[in-house]
Amino acid sequence: MSKGELDDLSSFSMLELFRVEAESQTAILTAGLLDLEKNGAEALQLETLMRAAHSLKGAARIVNLPVAVKVAHAMEDCFVAAQKDVLKLGKPEIDELLRGVDLLLQISKRTEADVTAWEAEHAQELTAFLNGLGRLTQKRGATKAAVADAAKAPVTAS
Repeated sequence: MSKGELDDLSSFSMLELFRVEAESQTAILTAGLLDLEKNGAEALQLETLMRAAHSLKGAARIVNLPVAVKVAHAMEDCFVAAQKDVLKLGKPEIDELLRGVDLLLQISKRTEADVTAWEAEHAQELTAFLNGLGRLTQKRGATKAAVADAAKAPVTAS
């Protein structure tokens, strides 16, 4: 095999691993968000959701999918804000986060070659989603600084 073929094989393997990670973590996110919608937030559940988004962000970074990094990071920020009681997650907020899960699944199904085209085709949707989550973290007096401060503080289960 040539170096190019090995690079392609290595890239394929990493993308395939990302797809598996995305399927696993988005399943956790979906189940957790639906449970949250039904039963309200608990500290342990919010921690699980934050960790799932964080894992997806890291996996996307490893395979060089910046758009997935942005989506997962915005979701992670919302979960951190909710952990610190800076953000309350009601039905509208959960619906928006589920929209992020859908975007991450769509991104995970793309090849490295067509993710750029997909991102361009979905630019308005991505911008609306990211802006929407940005507004969520600023609800009820939460500022970006408060969310950042909350992210630095240790998380404890109640």
